[in-house]
Amino acid sequence: MSNSRKRLADGAFLLALMLYILLGAPRVPEHGDEYMQMSMARDWFGIVEGRAPQQGYVAPDAPDGDMMLRLINGVLGKYTIGMTWQLAGLGKETLPGVYVWEMPRAWNQENGTIPTSEALRLARWPSALMTALGLIPIFILGWHLRLRSMAYPAALLYALHPVILLNGRRAMLEGSLILFSLLTMAWLVAIIVAEHSASATGFLKRMPAWLRYAILGLLIGLTVAAKHTGLLVAAGALGAAMAAAVWRARSWRAMLRVALAGLVALGVWFALNPGFWRDPVGALRLSLAIRADLLDSQARGSPFTYRQPSERVAALIAAPFLTAPQYFESPDWGRYVGAQVTAYQASAVNGWDWGPVIGIGLTMLAALGLGALVVDALRGDLVAWVILAWAAAVMVGSLAIPFAWQRYYLPLMLVYILLAASGLGRLLVRRSERAAPASGGAATEAVGVR
Repeated sequence: MSNSRKRLADGAFLLALMLYILLGAPRVPEHGDEYMQMSMARDWFGIVEGRAPQQGYVAPDAPDGDMMLRLINGVLGKYTIGMTWQLAGLGKETLPGVYVWEMPRAWNQENGTIPTSEALRLARWPSALMTALGLIPIFILGWHLRLRSMAYPAALLYALHPVILLNGRRAMLEGSLILFSLLTMAWLVAIIVAEHSASATGFLKRMPAWLRYAILGLLIGLTVAAKHTGLLVAAGALGAAMAAAVWRARSWRAMLRVALAGLVALGVWFALNPGFWRDPVGALRLSLAIRADLLDSQARGSPFTYRQPSERVAALIAAPFLTAPQYFESPDWGRYVGAQVTAYQASAVNGWDWGPVIGIGLTMLAALGLGALVVDALRGDLVAWVILAWAAAVMVGSLAIPFAWQRYYLPLMLVYILLAASGLGRLLVRRSERAAPASGGAATEAVGVR
């Protein structure tokens, strides 16, 4: 097959998987946090109307419910819902109020905190679209590691992973976190290839170095703005970039470019978070205090709370491929969405229910892929170092999760998908020792930067 036909097949493959992700969005069982994100979309209208500074926290005022939600949540989810509302010609008055978990569902229904089915479906499209677009960077990441032998399995596992589909399709924070996490790491890998591969060509090679890192900072800032756990991705990306600058470039200019990426990331995040504008230090302190209190209260009242440190370690192994989709965290919620869960599970768009046997196989492939990347890294492959830095950051962060809430492990799942695809790629295609490092797939069997 000619290269042009191969590229056409690649595009058709990704497009088909994107459509699959989007088709299932209307059928996903509801979650109360979707209602909350929809209610927070009023902040977008406040920005459009020029009232963004009024959203800032001023110490020592006691923050109201809206302010607390601003300080502990990512912003891209609510902004994209607000933009969707605006494009659809709808006003902020059609958005629901904040769902009150302490009150019965009937009370929430009477007080307008539960959106209509039509409104909820509309609110899901931005997150579902971002989840679908995440196929592109995960395909690119696989390509840079082992060309199509890893890119295709990675994209397929991503598009059929039931947990990614469930959470990425909902009108919540996860779709934006998934997309910008993958874009950040794909862009960093592309930078590493462009800068450290003698045979690399293309627009990235010709781009000014400072611009490459400014874009990296932009993507990191958007990742953290999507959800605060994006800090794990930021730590992995900036740590890997600085290590490459010190280890391979050994240039103060290279280190300054990484510092530029960090400053741009901070600026982007701050610009997108008006809640921190008036009193950044006070707002940060309050945000950390509220988040700590919230996690403590959730852990006390949740049957999923870990009792032993060993349970957290076990979750690192079980969460990505050995745990069934968790449709809700509150047992009472099952009474409201039980029929929706049954219908979704019986549909053809809920992903691949692979069961424990295949789940064990995927976990073993991930272990094989991790071991192979460690070997490559020890041989000087910078791309492998980037993936390992990312994996280390999210694994350490996952150990801090106090309860078995599955969506908190989504950053870990993205890494495991790449690791499993890497393991499968090692079994399917033997790496050629003469494979030339390249950014555009000039090597016939593998791509690496040594």
